[in-house]
Order: sequence, then structure tokens, then C-alpha cells
Amino acid sequence: MRDSAIAADIAASLRRLPAGHQLAVQVVHTADIETDPLTPRRRRPHFYTSRTLARRVLVLVSEGACLVAGLEAREFTTLSAEVRGDRTLHASAAVDACIEKVDTSGALSTRMPLAQMLVAGYLCSLQKYSKALDIPSVGVHLFARAQHEYLFARSRENPSKHALDDLALVKWWRRTLGLGLAYAASTVSSSLHGATDGQTAHCPASRIAAHCAVPGADRSEAPAFLGTPDSTGGPGTPAVDWTWGLPYAAEARAHDCVLQFPDDPATRLLAEPHSSGWSVAMLLEMLAVSEECGSGHRTAYFSATLPMASLAPAQADGAASSSEAVDQGALSAEDYDNVLVALFDRDMDFSCADGAMRSSRRLADALAAVPVAPAVAVSTSGPAASRSSGAAAAPPINDLTAAIRKKRKVN
Repeated sequence: MRDSAIAADIAASLRRLPAGHQLAVQVVHTADIETDPLTPRRRRPHFYTSRTLARRVLVLVSEGACLVAGLEAREFTTLSAEVRGDRTLHASAAVDACIEKVDTSGALSTRMPLAQMLVAGYLCSLQKYSKALDIPSVGVHLFARAQHEYLFARSRENPSKHALDDLALVKWWRRTLGLGLAYAASTVSSSLHGATDGQTAHCPASRIAAHCAVPGADRSEAPAFLGTPDSTGGPGTPAVDWTWGLPYAAEARAHDCVLQFPDDPATRLLAEPHSSGWSVAMLLEMLAVSEECGSGHRTAYFSATLPMASLAPAQADGAASSSEAVDQGALSAEDYDNVLVALFDRDMDFSCADGAMRSSRRLADALAAVPVAPAVAVSTSGPAASRSSGAAAAPPINDLTAAIRKKRKVN
């Protein structure tokens, strides 16, 4: 089941957080639904056919009975076949995951890197999603923009939520995705190859390719946004190589290569009739002056390729042996939308501790009405968080909020 696979991987990641906390991970997802291709106006050869399937995923993390974090993503599987000039049939499959929303409620009880480990666990789960197709890699994509809140209503009023300015926003996502990609590749490789503590597992790739593009920012500004590359660990852990710009050739026709995800500024621009001849470079220029990415806003596009091909042979337990098994327990699109309606209800209020508890109970009641898997309990067992000597307990650091909110202006 896809939901249990995601929950198990995220639980394993969250378990590394400072010891002494009781968390729970609950996953809601849809079945695969046929959808438009990610490059709907791409020029294709005559003897070509493709089919794109999409599913939506919502991850909710609670501490006690109170929601503390969430992540929403869409996962796309594209199956294609082409008859080439030599009259041979070439079939291929691709998986692309787009992280759409991340948020925290501000109710986390202590300082810990919850958001980084949530993202890392989700990236790790993508291996099980793609295994049935035996594909060589998974694309991971994210459009980062600052908003007050994404999943938890009125949480912007919670004094425990913290905001970052645009530069810090991009650097936070660069670091979070970098660490998450390295964690996913090394953890999956280690677990599937039977490595134990003190052993170094075979790593499928020594380096992972990743890209960051900030519309309106010049290449000379890249060091300010990307910073100094992070160390991703010791031997056997892949490094993440960040490249400035989109992962497409600048002169290529945008409609032929740029993936168009829902609710994305690039998708909206490429829907314009006069965009048919735009190159990738021209698309970036238009994004820089668009309402969502221009006018003093700093947003960023992140893309990475998580290698999968040589992670391991098929697992003996058959946890992801078929797409049918993966889709067991999946919600219909209508039931999934009903969960979101409950989450975004006008009576939801995460501005304070009491409101967060009431709102969490309301959502729990809504989840009880649909066939979702039970939450997976997590007892954290990692090293204690470092604190200054004699300092009082620090307020919660809302790492997810840091990724989606701007720093408030001081009058």
C-alpha cells in the first residue's frame, strides 16, 4: 500500500529527531488517475504514444493529538512508446514528484529539524513508488514561494511560527533538499543491500544532480542563493551537485522540455497562445517580470534527479511488487477533496494551542469518515538538540514555515 510505504519511510526518518518525543504520521493519497501529460504541447514523432497517471499525497504529522506539520505532493507516472527510424519499439517510464505545499501549525513542543526530516522521509518513499516500474531515476521538483500559510489556517498568527526572508528561503530549501536527497539515496541503498551499523553500503551514485533557478536573479548571484555546498556525510553517502538554472538547455523550446505542474507560474505562462516559440531562457525572463515571481518577489524552482536503477533487486516481501498492491486503500478524488475541504474549513484555527487542538480533532473526525490507514506512531530516539547553557526552552522553529513565508517587514 502506498500510504503505509510513505508513512513507514517518514516514520523512520522522524525517529532520528531528538529523543523523547511521541509523533504520529498519517498519509492520505488517491489512486492513480489519468491526466494530461506534463509537456502537453511538446512536438512528438508521428509513431509515438504516451499515458500519464497522477496521484495526490497528503502527509500529516502530529505530536500527541495536535497537528504539527504537513506536506502535500503530486506524483506523476508517464508511460510512453515510440517506433523509431529503425522500426524498433522503444518503451519507457518516468516518475516525477512535485512537492506542492509544506506547512507547520506552530504547535511543536521543542526545537528540532522536523521539516528537514519530513522531506527526507518523503523522498525516501519515492523509491517504493517507482520500484514496480523499474525506472532508472525519479525527478523531484519544487516551486518555492513565500506565503503566510499553506495547510494550517490562521497559523500565521501563531507566535511560534518563524519566517525567513527570500534569500534565507531559497538557501533553506537548497539545504533541505540536498540533505534529503542524500539521505534517501544512502538510506534506501543501505537497507536494501543489508548494511548494518558500522558498515558502508554500496551507493548507487556518488553524486546527485540538482538545479536551482531564481527568476530575475543573475548568475553572479548564484553563490548568495546556493551558499557553500553542504557536506552530506561520510563514505558511501552521495554528494548533491547544485547547478544554477533550470535543468534544460537555455535555447531549447520551452514547450518541448519544461514540465508543467498544476498551480505553477511557468504552467500559466506557457498556457498563453503567444508562448509557442519561447525558449527556456525566454520563459525565465518572462517569469522574472510576472506577477508571482517579479515585482520584488524572490521565488525559486528546484529540480533534482534521484537515482534508483541500481539500488537493489526486487524485495522478497513484494511490498511494491505491483501497481495494484501500491494502490490498495487509495481514496477517490472526491474523498481526497473532502479531506482538504475539512482541513481548509473556515472554522479551522491554528493561531493558538487551544485552537490547534480543536482543529486537529475536527480533522481527525473528517479522516475517520474515509478509508485511510491508521497513523504510524513514532518514538524519537536521536541525539538531544543542542541548547545554550542555562537558556530556557526555545520556542518551536517552524522549518516548513521558513520555506513558505517571507520575513515580516518592520514599520
